[in-house]
Amino acid sequence: MGELAERVKINLLVNGNGIPDNFKNNSLFFYNKYQESTKEVLAVSVTAVQPGGFYFIHYLDTSSWMQFSPVFVADYKKFSNKIIIFAINFNFIPIEVRTLLFDQYVSEQDFENDALLKVDYKGVYDKLRDLGFEYAIMEYDASRVKLVHKIELDLLPRFLYSQHPKNIYDPKKLIQIWDAKIANRDERHKEMMMASIDEFFDINNDISEKYGVLRNHVSRIRNNMKKYGPGGSNTWT
Repeated sequence: MGELAERVKINLLVNGNGIPDNFKNNSLFFYNKYQESTKEVLAVSVTAVQPGGFYFIHYLDTSSWMQFSPVFVADYKKFSNKIIIFAINFNFIPIEVRTLLFDQYVSEQDFENDALLKVDYKGVYDKLRDLGFEYAIMEYDASRVKLVHKIELDLLPRFLYSQHPKNIYDPKKLIQIWDAKIANRDERHKEMMMASIDEFFDINNDISEKYGVLRNHVSRIRNNMKKYGPGGSNTWT
């Protein structure tokens, strides 16, 4: 058991009576924090978002799981006039798995220094794929990010056991999604390895025949682009 798991264990004793009570209390705690900006839950510009950090993103999207996203940012890519943020969306991952995912990456010194984690896109993708949750990595068009809060690492044990109150946590549904996705995990991986993110966001290029497993994912991205506009107004520093 690593440093993160130990701190999660302590927080589960401090912030509620059991996991459901903790989850409710933590969700309300962060919801109130998102109405303001404090050192621990700091409202930042999207241009200040960095790989290796934990954030809560308010996003323009038709899915509530994307609208209110607790995330770990793994990478970003710039092309044309766009910046696309690649992030693990915890709404797709059961709360017990979230700690398992990051326990090996967080040290006591990281907590003390509020450090960005030293793990890249490939590292988190491979770990997610081992667990069968690689589909939880989502692409965020920076121009559609309405509001973002950086989560201080000291609050990570609580953050992993929370969710926006407008999203109902349903572990059975998450396992059903996992069951459906695990069957074609290898095919999804092959398509991801040949995928070009530029193509996903190029609505003028028909790629419906190129992808099978990822076809619905690409369609969702493009439909949201059409609904909310192409964006491209943000810059990255």
